[in-house]
Amino acid sequence: MQRNEWDLPQPPGVRPVKGPRVWLWVGSTIAAVVLIAVALYVPVPLFYEFVPGPVSDVQELVEVENIETYSSEGKLFLTTVNVDTKVTVAKMIAALFDDSEQVVFKEQVTGGSTLEELEEQQRLEMRTSKQQAKVLALGALGVAAPPRGSGARVAQTVPSYPAHDVLEEGDVILEMSGRPVSSTCDAMEGIRRIEPGQELTMTIERGSERESITVETVENPNEPGTAFLGVAMEDVEPELDSDIEVRFKTGEIAGPSAGLMFSLALYDQLTPEDLTGGRKIAGTGTIGCKGVVGPIGGIEQKIAAAEDAGAELFLSPDGNFEAARSVADEIKVVAISDFDEALSYLEGNG
Repeated sequence: MQRNEWDLPQPPGVRPVKGPRVWLWVGSTIAAVVLIAVALYVPVPLFYEFVPGPVSDVQELVEVENIETYSSEGKLFLTTVNVDTKVTVAKMIAALFDDSEQVVFKEQVTGGSTLEELEEQQRLEMRTSKQQAKVLALGALGVAAPPRGSGARVAQTVPSYPAHDVLEEGDVILEMSGRPVSSTCDAMEGIRRIEPGQELTMTIERGSERESITVETVENPNEPGTAFLGVAMEDVEPELDSDIEVRFKTGEIAGPSAGLMFSLALYDQLTPEDLTGGRKIAGTGTIGCKGVVGPIGGIEQKIAAAEDAGAELFLSPDGNFEAARSVADEIKVVAISDFDEALSYLEGNG
């Protein structure tokens, strides 16, 4: 009888593989592949991740006309944070071993707003930051008088905060606790005067009508211990009395945290003394009324980005100093409370 390969006997010592075992092995392999694919590619919707963002030389982002400008030997770096909205299990595990990455609950980033609302709020905060930096730097040089507007306009409210149910976009705040409000700085000072959780009485202009309203405050998530409304504001008629033209070319960068570096870069361009002293200096921080530097989020990622860019000095808001220093490897971190302190430190060459 003719034999084919299927009739051949099993070699000695080799046992035939049973059907159920084959399917068990195949099933286990498929399950492992699926789990790996899920870990690598399927986002976990409850989480976002902070990662180091691009670093830019602020001097290249600032354009000034109608006044003499000066160049610097060193650099002033603006640091940023990227938010990854598609966080996988694999990324979450990797972040456990990397201090420059941080996974947070989505709610901590959005505060209940949609991504579109958050992006619009950050664009407004960037616009306000540029205006305040311009006012501060030109005022410090004595080449422009501070603008006096006619109120603080509500540009946006955050849905998860109580003010969202009381204030409307376009409302103009004229008084807070009986004190006149002519600018966003006046409004922010009025908010800071009370304790978190206290109610704030305001006079607003809505359309052609004036109204008295009461708004409950909450604790500022970025500055514990201070009151917060959860609204973005802009000055009404905030023009400076100056012929100097200033433009900040920030592109897609948004948010308020570039205020300190904008102020320093503009001031540096308008003075013959070189604030950088030939160094690469990075920094971050909001710039508020009277030059106060406020804390920001993502300080760990900004330190990592600055070190990767070769910066040797980092100007940190006082409220972020300990966190910044704890993750700094090669960069010197300096705590800054206001614009004048930053100027004094740099003019003394640190």
